[in-house]
Amino acid sequence: MSQLSEEERVWALVAWIIPLIGGVIGLVIKPGSGYVRHWSYLSIAFGIVIIGVEVILGILSLITILILPMHIVIVVLGYLAGLALLITWIIGILRVLNITYWKPMIIYDIAKMIGAP
Repeated sequence: MSQLSEEERVWALVAWIIPLIGGVIGLVIKPGSGYVRHWSYLSIAFGIVIIGVEVILGILSLITILILPMHIVIVVLGYLAGLALLITWIIGILRVLNITYWKPMIIYDIAKMIGAP
């Protein structure tokens, strides 16, 4: 793993820092680098998770808008989900910088479904 070029490390970081779009860019720019591909697929999967969580919480929020206690619970869940996603994103940045092949639950499973090696 120490044989990675600085360019590969930078593109893996770019891929992760910009969920979804960064992953696509990483796959286009450095398709031959296993490290960049790994983080690019994780980035795409992470973007899908972010969108999925937002859509589900948005729908639940609309459904519960007239039932105040349930709506408050959904809003709080939204904040907690956002915090969990932020923490996951930060951990990913640290793992990219430490040249670690990270396999976070759910995100890695989705990455495998969309074609991650």
